[in-house]
Amino acid sequence: MRILIFKVLVVSLLVVGAGAAAAQDGTPLAFKFSPGDVLEYDIMLSGSGGLRAPDGELSTMGLQGSARLEFTVVGVNADGSGRIQALLPRANFQVNVAQERARFSYENGLVRWYSNGQEQTPPDADISQVPLLGKPLEFVASPKGQILDVVMPEIGDLAASQGLGGMQQMVPGFTAPDFKNMGEPIFPDHPVRVGETWRKTAYSTPFGPSIPVAVTQSRTLESIDDQFGVALARISGYAETRVTVNPTTISPGEMDMTVSVPEVRQTVTSTEFFNTTEGKLVRGDYDLSFVTRVSMFAQEQSQEASIEARLHSTVQAR
Repeated sequence: MRILIFKVLVVSLLVVGAGAAAAQDGTPLAFKFSPGDVLEYDIMLSGSGGLRAPDGELSTMGLQGSARLEFTVVGVNADGSGRIQALLPRANFQVNVAQERARFSYENGLVRWYSNGQEQTPPDADISQVPLLGKPLEFVASPKGQILDVVMPEIGDLAASQGLGGMQQMVPGFTAPDFKNMGEPIFPDHPVRVGETWRKTAYSTPFGPSIPVAVTQSRTLESIDDQFGVALARISGYAETRVTVNPTTISPGEMDMTVSVPEVRQTVTSTEFFNTTEGKLVRGDYDLSFVTRVSMFAQEQSQEASIEARLHSTVQAR
């Protein structure tokens, strides 16, 4: 009996020791993709803000909504990146601006639109051809969480090119967005220890040299818990995005207008729970703050407008 107890104690110490060594060496953090994998997430949104018009009038805004988002892995590349199709099978949002209320719902290809409680005729559009709603939007993601490419749909290319052409005429220096290597990797290239923080600051010009974008992000591995044989990592994060828009003269009509954007700033504070065993996000809580200030000068008159908003969202795997 004593020998049996001794053996059990030795095995237990070996298991604990192996776990401690793994914790000291760090935990690899990476998404894992397998062809045919389907991930479903329920999204809850709520937020408020204010819109200050050029004449100084302030309108309050509110947002509440929910949606379901589906990701299907349609292929895995040689470098481990996944080709993923995203689809939004249902959504329900309500927006309040001052005294006006609007509600939008989408499910099973059916769009319903309400204004101040009265159902309205939805826009005459073929939803089946709209990316993310009627047809999947495909993108490529790396195991470290960077968007490597977005496959633009063929439908609507003409309208999109016309819209971009109009923007290029109105805003000198504006270029079509580059969807390759968007953003920065979420995870570092090395195993991460509990308590470790990884930071990254990146500068890019996705809309042209006259509109530089600076992104600073920081994440910390707060803990790793073993739940039913699954290693669940809790990761806290903070990200800040600043966009600089140099003063430029645009011509929306026959009148020239000089527009400057002294501030475009977005911050995101997050807490994420990541299944390191299966390489999948289990849950995420995000608090977003957004501020934009715009100054316009035309016909020797100057006006200013601004938008401020705060948004909370919860993303939960089904």
